[in-house]
Amino acid sequence: MPAGAASPEELEGMLEDACLLNDTSFLPNLFDVDGVLLARGTSQVRGRAAITNVITDQLRHGGSYVAAPQLVMQSGPLALIISDAAISVARQNLDGWHYVISRLDL
Repeated sequence: MPAGAASPEELEGMLEDACLLNDTSFLPNLFDVDGVLLARGTSQVRGRAAITNVITDQLRHGGSYVAAPQLVMQSGPLALIISDAAISVARQNLDGWHYVISRLDL
């Protein structure tokens, strides 16, 4: 599995790239194994496969994501990332940063 991001800000950029390229093979690597996602018009989903399915469906129906974090607060291995389109909690593991909880408007 590819390494996670080197920083929470880089994680945001990687999500934007995966969405722009519709890279369904890389998208799951951005999320924690037990990650949780709530996207506009959907119910909460858990796990990489379910998260990838929701994001892919949103993109297929005209959704997009532009990384524009307005605030990144970090405490040890946790980060809160806030933007107009998302509120996320990320965690740093041995292989880098991954989303644990995300509320995305795609």
